[in-house]
Amino acid sequence: ASLIGLVRGELRKIVHLRITWALLGLFTLFVVGSQLILVSTPNSKEQLIHNTPGAFSNLVSGDLSILRVFSGIVTLVLAAHVIGLEYQHGTIRILLGRGVGRLHLLGAKMAALTLVLLGLLGWGLLIELAFAWGLVVGVAGGAAPWRRLGDDYWVSVRYYLLCVFISLGVTLLLAVAATVIGRSLAFGLAVGLSWFAVDNLAQIPLTLGYQFTHSDLWLKVSGFLLGPLLNRLPDYITPPWHASVQTPAGPVTVTSQFSGFGAMPLTPVSSAQALLVIGAYATVFALVAVMVTWRRETRD
Repeated sequence: ASLIGLVRGELRKIVHLRITWALLGLFTLFVVGSQLILVSTPNSKEQLIHNTPGAFSNLVSGDLSILRVFSGIVTLVLAAHVIGLEYQHGTIRILLGRGVGRLHLLGAKMAALTLVLLGLLGWGLLIELAFAWGLVVGVAGGAAPWRRLGDDYWVSVRYYLLCVFISLGVTLLLAVAATVIGRSLAFGLAVGLSWFAVDNLAQIPLTLGYQFTHSDLWLKVSGFLLGPLLNRLPDYITPPWHASVQTPAGPVTVTSQFSGFGAMPLTPVSSAQALLVIGAYATVFALVAVMVTWRRETRD
């Protein structure tokens, strides 16, 4: 079977999974609900006109953080189903018995999941763009606050989107590796959904360890946890941007920067360290998924 044919088959399976449509509905509901909360913020017009950098920074940071979190949850659940159900129902033995290579099949599933998740991101971005544009035009359209934003603002937005894609890719690799190791939908869901919760809650014992021992080692460990690094990746790699603000003394150019959302490392982390640690996690997840799939026999 060709790779394209396998990818088409996997896409067909994903489309026919009820969990796919349930996740899409929940994703849409949460994204729309979050947008309604952001739109209903008081003093929106004053913020857009008199504090344009702060208003647009909060708008983009809030929107893309929401998209990153919810798309990550969908990724963990959907990837566990797409791979785990093959083992749970025993259909993987049929596919392998027909001559499909194990790595060939894993690659097709990864490609299909990537296409579906990119489509999900696109859908989420369309929802957020519609609400954001409606808010800005409806509330302060005559003031045209977007004209005060320079080209570097859009550069920073692209970097923030890159952070979202990096987070999505690492999350997908985590879900695939966990499900392949456990050969189980339940195991993949348990490990995938608990990983980031444990990472973020680990800040508590690390803080206590530092308070009891006064050793910086506890704080430095937090700089190697995947969850906090993905939470705050925009802080590390998104460049600052500039905008003009009207003051009583005249227009003034101020510098702003997008920020991430969620728990952050307890120690300063450089952009190089953040990218290297995230890349190391992604490499380990990918190698584990490939090696386990390649070396382990499928008897169950």
